[in-house]
Amino acid sequence: MELSHLRYFVHVATAKSFAVGAKRAHVSPPAMSKAIRKLEEELGAPLFERTTRRVSLTEAGTRLLARCREILGQVDGIPGEIRGGDAPVGGALRVAAMEVFSIHLLPAALASMVKRHPNVVPLVHEMTPDQMERHIADGTLDLGLTIGGGGARGVVYDTLGSSPGVVVTGRDHPLYGRARITRADLGRHPFVVPSFFEREHLPSLDQFPDALYPRRVGATIELMQTGMELALAGAFLGYFPLVSVVQHVRSGRLRVLGGLRAGPPFQLRMLLRTGAPPRAAVAILRQELVRLLGRR
Repeated sequence: MELSHLRYFVHVATAKSFAVGAKRAHVSPPAMSKAIRKLEEELGAPLFERTTRRVSLTEAGTRLLARCREILGQVDGIPGEIRGGDAPVGGALRVAAMEVFSIHLLPAALASMVKRHPNVVPLVHEMTPDQMERHIADGTLDLGLTIGGGGARGVVYDTLGSSPGVVVTGRDHPLYGRARITRADLGRHPFVVPSFFEREHLPSLDQFPDALYPRRVGATIELMQTGMELALAGAFLGYFPLVSVVQHVRSGRLRVLGGLRAGPPFQLRMLLRTGAPPRAAVAILRQELVRLLGRR
């Protein structure tokens, strides 16, 4: 069984396409098909279900993909183990993140890392916790950054730190100068609240303690950045993790409003695949994130 054929298999399995898999592996489609057929013959089981429209893994293919992740991860880690601290850090770093991270914290950490290790190529995607858990478990992502999730098989939840939630508003809002909010204000001044399409029945995604402090909802948004801009404009109050708005608070464009009892802090988590050998780039990014969290 050739190692190159296992790599080809992973490319097809993750792309769900022989043509795209061949392109990623830099081989011709006929060569890719021949390699997969040989692998299937050696294993004595079909690895893909092929139709005119799609390619999907069989049960045997799913098991092989998990084993390939372990085997190839170990093989790819050999040069670093041999060279020790002199090993270069590079290659694609596949990251999924929620906006809590991607608005400020993650870009700052990636920029710092890439300055020192310019051969790292960050590939960043926006995902919900359940999506990133699924892709972390099957090995198509190196890590995920989230405030939610928990308990998915094949996923390790590493807490990087926490961030308090804060009520904020922009300079043009009536409460900006007072810098405080009361229970009565919650009914008078509308909030912008995150909510996903067809998930409006779920608890508020911003984790505001609505049961303790009922508030007036003036608008709902899916993108945190949109909610932040509405708060910056003074049109609405917003409730965000401090780590996501800290730059605007420091500049004075947003003001934190006191007066309410703080709710539980947001738990900032890194998701990793269970049993996967840690990559140097992942460890470096983690260090940068923790360092930046310590500077808040």
